Order: sequence, then structure tokens, then C-alpha cells
Amino acid sequence: MVKAISTEKDLLLKIDKSFPWETFRSKLKSLYSKKPKWDVILLLKVLLIKFVFDISWNNLEGEIRDSKSFMDFLGGKVPPKSTVFFFYKKLQQTVIQEGETMRTTLMDELNKALNKVISEYREFELEVGREKTIGSRTTT
Repeated sequence: MVKAISTEKDLLLKIDKSFPWETFRSKLKSLYSKKPKWDVILLLKVLLIKFVFDISWNNLEGEIRDSKSFMDFLGGKVPPKSTVFFFYKKLQQTVIQEGETMRTTLMDELNKALNKVISEYREFELEVGREKTIGSRTTT
């Protein structure tokens, strides 16, 4: 159980370090301008947690607050689920309204960034697998 929590934390730290968050700030900034002002990168990170860890909208805020790894990844700030949902819907609408050009550009950039993260995650999984193998050999 401790290893799973450590692995989740390590994964989020790797994503946080290797994902080019600032590349997306200017593209996403116009999507959320409500008060209180939440950072669009924070909202994007919450969406990443939601979809990577398959958390429902209803449980999103609670799951984040209950996980030290999630809280660390978000810098201790948790926007309300309604704010995150609004941002998500606004992102969907903007992509639809802007048409194929925005969708293609945004998706290309996201895919490129995510492919880098996935590549690093695979290397990370191999490291964890090696640790488990070494750990099981020493305990038997």
C-alpha cells in the first residue's frame, strides 16, 4: 500500500516537471476569468488528475483533498468542482467555436507534451518494476 502511494506521488512529480505547463497558459487564459480568479494551469492540472485517475465530477474535490499526492501536485490549492467543470465546458466550447485550426494546434501540442510524459512514465514503470523484483528477491 505504501508503494502505491509513493508511486502515485512520483508519477505526479514526474508529470509536473516534464509537462510544459506554461506553453498552454496563453491559450487557456481567456477561458476562465471569473472571481475568485483560479490559475488556468491549476485548473488544467485538476483536469489531468480527473481524467488520468478516472475520478467522477461528484467525487473530484473530495478525492483531491484526501490525497497528499494530489494536494502536493496542485500546490495545496483545490478549486471547487463547479469551477473545474465550468473551465472544462468552456474549453470544449472554445475548441468547437474556434474550429479545426485551434483543435489541431492545441491537440498537437498536448499530444506532443503527453507523449514525452508517457515516455518518461514508461521509464518510471520499468524502474518501479525493477525495485519490486529486487525487493521480492531480498525478502524470500
